[in-house]
Amino acid sequence: MTATPTRTRPTWTDLPARVRAAVEGRLGASVTGWTSHDGGYSQGLASTLRTAGGPVFVKAVSAEHPFTVGMYREEARRAALLPDGVPTPRFLWAVDAAGDTDDEAWVALAFETLPSRTPRMPWVAEDLRAVLDLAAGVAEHDVAPGLLPDYETELPTGRTERLAAERPHGLASYDPWLTTHLDRLATIEQDAPAAVTGDVLVHGDLRGDNALLVDALESAGGTRALAVDWPNAARGAAFCDLVGMLPAVRLEGGPTPEEALALRPLPAGTEEGAVTAYLVALMGYFVHSSLQPPPPGIPHVRAFQRAQGQVCVAWLRRRLGD
Repeated sequence: MTATPTRTRPTWTDLPARVRAAVEGRLGASVTGWTSHDGGYSQGLASTLRTAGGPVFVKAVSAEHPFTVGMYREEARRAALLPDGVPTPRFLWAVDAAGDTDDEAWVALAFETLPSRTPRMPWVAEDLRAVLDLAAGVAEHDVAPGLLPDYETELPTGRTERLAAERPHGLASYDPWLTTHLDRLATIEQDAPAAVTGDVLVHGDLRGDNALLVDALESAGGTRALAVDWPNAARGAAFCDLVGMLPAVRLEGGPTPEEALALRPLPAGTEEGAVTAYLVALMGYFVHSSLQPPPPGIPHVRAFQRAQGQVCVAWLRRRLGD
């Protein structure tokens, strides 16, 4: 089972001249070349720009995609608030490039670049261990109250209840176990907000495509991972990122969630009921989202959500023993 996000993003020359000028103004140098990074699930430019002052990673999107513009602005705010020592490339700056109308505005964010690579897919053991360790490492950072949103307020809940009430077209294409147990699952999901409450950093969307790997000599500690894309950064429970990434790991050719957790166990003190409630919330979000029309510019995201939903359903079926 594999699912890899691939498509062609806009590149530097596709940006309006005024946007390129605004970015170069912040860079303090002209762009002499670029490398586009075409994975992921947003519609905008994602390129390493080369300048006389060195390379910089820049992501940019137009107001034609208002949801993504909002996410980029939120990422700029939250990335600037991350605790010291978080394993991530350093956030440099953000710029809003206005247009003649609101619909023509652009938002660009810049981050430092490091010699790195994306994880190999299907997953190989070394890369998977590094990203599992990354999930645990992010949770080692305490977050002061009020610095970032509480994850329980960010978590999409209530989707399982909606599935149970609406029984939407397409639900029958999932494992029949799901439709049989929706009412019970909706009840379990009510515990999800309390389950994810905590006082440590949560990335909120950690997957292979949101990680970079830095290879080092074995004597220096081997491969380590860095987390990118922080619009969902929050304060929550230490198990959230580790559990949340496992459906994507499985469908990208990795082990089952149980096998992955044998490699990197959940943090000490994690309650099984909390994991189950969180997993139901994730399942409800993925399944419900997969049955909606695709958002503009990223039609492949629904298939990715469906695949993760299927993994969640199978995992829940095993956990609940039915």
